[in-house]
Amino acid sequence: IDIFEQQFRSISKIDFMERYLSEKEYLIIIIISPKYFETVTAPPFDLENDERTFNTVYIHKQLQNEFIQNGSKNFRFIPVLFPGAKKCHVPNWLQNTHIFAWPRDRDDILRRLMRVEKYHPPPIGDLPTIVSVPI
Repeated sequence: IDIFEQQFRSISKIDFMERYLSEKEYLIIIIISPKYFETVTAPPFDLENDERTFNTVYIHKQLQNEFIQNGSKNFRFIPVLFPGAKKCHVPNWLQNTHIFAWPRDRDDILRRLMRVEKYHPPPIGDLPTIVSVPI
């Protein structure tokens, strides 16, 4: 008997997801595809009756609620368009954030995950001298 397998089976998937969703220091990659868009925008009665679909919709709603609670400001979501997906497949609430495309933006995605800026601002110089000339 594998005791670790038994422990894994006893973990609720919802509790597992909630733990990572509630810890705000984690960045969350949202993979955008036509199928994802279809799943999260379909009316509830049109959804497939399987665990994957329910989990996808549940996570999507949790992320959307967090986004709204943050005043529609994106602090930790990284939407990534996979091949075959277009900007129209991005859920409406994520439309005003930076959207990455895989594999084109791979380096930018990695920088975002490591919280490294692509461009560094120049050092602050001396204040300019203001000269007033009467007319």
